[in-house]
Amino acid sequence: MAHCNKLKVIVLINKFANAPIPKEFLRYIYITIGATLLATGVVMFLIPNQIVSGGTPGISILLNHFTSIPTGVLMFIINTPLVLMSIKYIGKGFAIRTLYVIVVTSFIVDLFHEYLQLSAWTNESILASVFGGIFIGLGLGFIIAGNATAGGPSIVARIIAKKMHLKESNVIIALDTFIVLCAGVAFESFESTLWSLIAVYMTLRSMDILISGRPTEKVIHISSKKIELISEHIVKRFDKEGIILSGLGLEKQKDRQLMMLVISNNKIPALRALMEEHDPDGFLVIIEASELLGRGH
Repeated sequence: MAHCNKLKVIVLINKFANAPIPKEFLRYIYITIGATLLATGVVMFLIPNQIVSGGTPGISILLNHFTSIPTGVLMFIINTPLVLMSIKYIGKGFAIRTLYVIVVTSFIVDLFHEYLQLSAWTNESILASVFGGIFIGLGLGFIIAGNATAGGPSIVARIIAKKMHLKESNVIIALDTFIVLCAGVAFESFESTLWSLIAVYMTLRSMDILISGRPTEKVIHISSKKIELISEHIVKRFDKEGIILSGLGLEKQKDRQLMMLVISNNKIPALRALMEEHDPDGFLVIIEASELLGRGH
């Protein structure tokens, strides 16, 4: 009997260990990691060096400078009403996850800054703006991966973009630029604006890399009079699929063919050598592949 019960326990443990992680639970893991990284960037880099980022953290840092109200409390005060008022635009599930982001981020910011009073990791403005931006960007990337937002201007931007038929990213950039310009006035230092611009740039770059990934491939366009011969060698040597497009050249409207394919960075030298060997007059255009989807990507 004891042996039978022991087997049942083992079966249950194995079943639990092999069970897939619920999608919503995984979202909250991403969101929690993101909120922690965001709060760390704000407290350990930006606040001590009078640098602001875009969005609610930047607004809260500015208001804290004038009012002495804890930054985390200000983030909560600014964000919560915006989320509640915009539920019909962003959806109930999205709003709940965003509220969770706001609560966790606000709590960690004040825990680190007001209660634990952690010291800044650096007092060098350039390091603070770069690494503060990286931490916040990675945090936002994880939050977006969890299908939520950090609130504030991103919610306002979504509503404005929807109402005025504008591109959401352009509205966010405009709002962030205004916040950064205010930093120079608030801290009476033009340098603060410059450091803040670096922080915003690093935030956007870090967030983009985390969301889009960092593809190791390039998009190649090949124009050649021997396009069929080149394509045969590419398939044979690299085992790559591509597309051959037909069209008319601008010069004398002659028929031209253009091949397009995606290839790994480390194979570019071999491709150049192949072109030089079989068609030295061929034309090669190499383009960065910022994001790849499908076929295993």
